[in-house]
Amino acid sequence: MIGGGPAVLARPDGALLVDRRTGPHHCAPLSRLAQTPDMLRQLAAYGFDPYAAAAPGERVPTLAVRAWLDHMAASGPMVDGDGFLALNREREMVALVHPLSGGEGMMVPVDGIPTLAPGLPSQITPGCVPEMNNGHEAVPWMLAQLNTMRPKSQHLGDSMVALIEQGCTVPDILALLDRSDPALTDSLAVPISVMRADIAFHEARQAGGRLYYGTQLTTGDVAPTVADSWIVAGGADDALATAEVLLTGNPDATVAVVAERIAPAALHTARYAELCARYGTTGSGDGRLVFHIGTAPGSVRFDEHAGLFTEGPVAAEGYAACLGRAAQLPVAVEKLTEWAEGHHGRITGCLLFDEYRQYLGYRLNFCAENLIRQVDVTGAASWTLPAEAFPAELAHQLSALGLRAVPPESGSSPTDLLPVVEQAARLAGARRRQTVQVTETIPEGRR
Repeated sequence: MIGGGPAVLARPDGALLVDRRTGPHHCAPLSRLAQTPDMLRQLAAYGFDPYAAAAPGERVPTLAVRAWLDHMAASGPMVDGDGFLALNREREMVALVHPLSGGEGMMVPVDGIPTLAPGLPSQITPGCVPEMNNGHEAVPWMLAQLNTMRPKSQHLGDSMVALIEQGCTVPDILALLDRSDPALTDSLAVPISVMRADIAFHEARQAGGRLYYGTQLTTGDVAPTVADSWIVAGGADDALATAEVLLTGNPDATVAVVAERIAPAALHTARYAELCARYGTTGSGDGRLVFHIGTAPGSVRFDEHAGLFTEGPVAAEGYAACLGRAAQLPVAVEKLTEWAEGHHGRITGCLLFDEYRQYLGYRLNFCAENLIRQVDVTGAASWTLPAEAFPAELAHQLSALGLRAVPPESGSSPTDLLPVVEQAARLAGARRRQTVQVTETIPEGRR
């Protein structure tokens, strides 16, 4: 099993766990979760009593959860490090393990279908979409779309391929599209906007803009003191966690949360209530936290001369993007992806449910050279289906399923601590009972 965290309960008996332990419960500068013991009381069934760590109305300490997760990880063989799946010369699956201690790497044979729990995918770049999170990812979509419009689109498609083969950049491709017939490019509006957003993001960084993804702040990679005024783009709990890191880590910071809405689950967390009471603009709050709700953030806008980002009515020195997660394959399967694509194969996906129609994760099938190599993905990552293997409509259906399965009144989303622990335990149980069901669609009655 590669990756673990709260999903470590899915580890097969006796399996080697390879986990870098860099998730929010191990690296976050915040000392408390968003939830109280009342919200997490069901964790007692899995060995963690939240009431032993905090009073009923208090937020649960991160350190207590970290100790519990580490105890579970150490209950079997484990390596603190990184793992990547690959094929050896005999086309057998192996895991390439790199310990963080700096010791010699290992090649470990894989018995059966390996399990991945890599945590949440990368955050979305402002102006991009889950299926296309940068300009390069937009290119294959464009070529596929142009292919459906042949023969009238053949010249444009061939010109794009020629630019790619010459090693030209995204701006070069955009310049070609700007010179092309609007009758063709109108159908490419989404990938074109993604390309422009990606360029704007990188230009702002190159111009010295203090532009980050929220995870860079919530994992401590970036200090909250690099700017004193901030825009936090997004309305889910990870945006609120980012705002909390900035407000607690920089007493001079002001934060404007800009979002279409605050996610229902985030509204019910103890974090949201505490942030409003302590830093909001009403009651006893100090006024350092302001919410601008009603407009979804778009591409990054940066004034190089003033050194400020703008979003709606807000201007700020720093910008933190918390706009959802990219629909991408886990990093641990990069070498399997290269093998499949390099041999003109394909990558497909299917969903995993138990006999009670509870979602357990997804399975990736890497097909090439008349072989199939499979990988199971569970935990937080399993709620974002990679666009390379699943249709967008199925991804939307799964997202809706998650919202129904984990009511927002619980103060948790499907990717939070308690739901992930419960999912992992169900996966382990279904494997023991041999009742894991593999399907290409969500079962009837669960859609």
